[in-house]
Amino acid sequence: QKLMEKRLTKSEIAEIEQQARLEARALKTLQNDITNAMNNYMKEKNIGFNELVKALDVSPAHIAKIKQGAANLTLASIARLFALLGQEPHLVFNKK
Repeated sequence: QKLMEKRLTKSEIAEIEQQARLEARALKTLQNDITNAMNNYMKEKNIGFNELVKALDVSPAHIAKIKQGAANLTLASIARLFALLGQEPHLVFNKK
C-alpha cells in the first residue's frame, strides 16, 4: 500500500480500486447467470447433478466448480456449455 501511495496519487488509487470492484461484480454476475442457466436446465429436464455431468461430458468436479462460481471459464467453454444446454447466451452491458 505504501509503495502504491509513493507512485500513485490518491485519485489514481481510488480509480484502480473502483475498477477492481466493478470487475469483481461483473465476474460474480456472470458466474450467477451461468449457475442459474445450469439450474434451470436441470429443473426443466428434471435431471440431477449426475445426469448433468453426463450430458455435458465433463468431470463432476468441474461442474461443481462451475455451480459454485469457482471455475475460470473461457469464452469458448461458456459457448460450449450454453450450446449443450440448448441456450444462447446474451451479454448486456450496463454503464455504471
